[in-house]
Amino acid sequence: MTSDPNSTRSIAKQFAEENRTDHFDGFDGYMTRKLFQIPVDDWRAMETKQRNKYREKAYHQLSGKLGKTKFISRPTLRRWFGLDGELVFPKRIQILDFSLLLGYTEEEMQDCLRKGIYEPGVQINDYQEVIYLYCAANGFSLGKCQNMIRLFEQAVNQGAALEQKSHTDLLWKMYQINKIKTPARFLSWMVENSVMFKGYSMMSLKVFREYREKIIHYVQKDMRQQLKECLEETDFAEWSAEHGYSEPDYDAGVVQYIKNKRRRKNPGLSEDELDMIQQLHLQAYSKMEKNAVMLRELYAAVLMTDDQRDKGRRISFTRKAESLGRELHFMTDDYVSKLLTVAQQKEKLFRISVQQAKSGDAKLLTMKKSQKQRCRLVQRSDILPMVQYVAARHYMEMQKTEEEYSSVDARQLFVNMAAEVLKRCDMAPLDKHYRLDHILLSCFETGEVSYMSELLEIVMELI
Repeated sequence: MTSDPNSTRSIAKQFAEENRTDHFDGFDGYMTRKLFQIPVDDWRAMETKQRNKYREKAYHQLSGKLGKTKFISRPTLRRWFGLDGELVFPKRIQILDFSLLLGYTEEEMQDCLRKGIYEPGVQINDYQEVIYLYCAANGFSLGKCQNMIRLFEQAVNQGAALEQKSHTDLLWKMYQINKIKTPARFLSWMVENSVMFKGYSMMSLKVFREYREKIIHYVQKDMRQQLKECLEETDFAEWSAEHGYSEPDYDAGVVQYIKNKRRRKNPGLSEDELDMIQQLHLQAYSKMEKNAVMLRELYAAVLMTDDQRDKGRRISFTRKAESLGRELHFMTDDYVSKLLTVAQQKEKLFRISVQQAKSGDAKLLTMKKSQKQRCRLVQRSDILPMVQYVAARHYMEMQKTEEEYSSVDARQLFVNMAAEVLKRCDMAPLDKHYRLDHILLSCFETGEVSYMSELLEIVMELI
């Protein structure tokens, strides 16, 4: 479904102008404010030139603190602060390392993850992150942390099956009790309960699946209506009655109808028409390729066409999509597949890590590094566009029956849905000063409601 192109264009123009500035919060602003204790309102009120001076100072201050550790190269650190024309966000593991190198508390480590790089807080189900958090709580060094991780991997039972159950609340309670204990006692507790450390949040995965199903429901609803309208132009109703159907069957009946037509010398429909009916049926009723169905709907306006994308890739994005900012992460079918198989991927990583720690086999380090690339966590930037789509679509549906249901109502629905989802997933709350959040909220700004991909398509024309 599409929205009003005029209102979408006006929103897109405004965002394109803002996107050229340092208008939005990012790790650079977060870290600079933290280092110099600048109130957020004061930071936002500054001129860009003044903010850049502070960023340069922040870079030099951090470079001085981290330089001797060889933790990060200077060019990379400059990119963290958006200097030299390029802005990148630190990786999750870099924030964990960085937090211990700077002597951060538990709260500071959590805040840096959630509000510095917009990722979920510490995963209590992940044995490595639990040890990082414990070391932050007790003021231990990064070296101590890495040694504790190695000791845990050497002590744990390699053959134990990780429990694919939700232990989040229990683990947090147990952690609070055990974090005051000595490293040896703390590791003993972890080894005793090692099967609980499955390495990912079942809640975030559950939320992701819920919203994927909602999007697919809407897509299939559209496709079924289109299929019905398409078949009304054919003899499908007569064919159904002749073949014993009390009423047209748009699922199995359509399959038989297409087969029957293709066996005839004169089917009464062209090959293109039959192909179109078959494609609509596949999209309307197929249980397969749910990920691709969702992604095509979610990112419809920024996808490459079949003839543009590389061979073998079902989902690819236009090159300009990459310039919209790191916060706007576009999922591919391969990425979603890894998200949904995270249980298997994490268990495999666990076994490789434990085997390597026990054996010292250098070859396993390469396997471990490769396996890490297959382990994905549900991100804030994954789930929020899905929530916005569902809220926008709900608005479109409500408009058909309730004239007084406005874009203001739709915006509030999105805000409420996002608040609930982000809390469940332990992610930073909605904030209009984040680039992604700003775009999603902007979709509800005028009298009409826009979809994110429609807005981004216009933005890419303008940048």
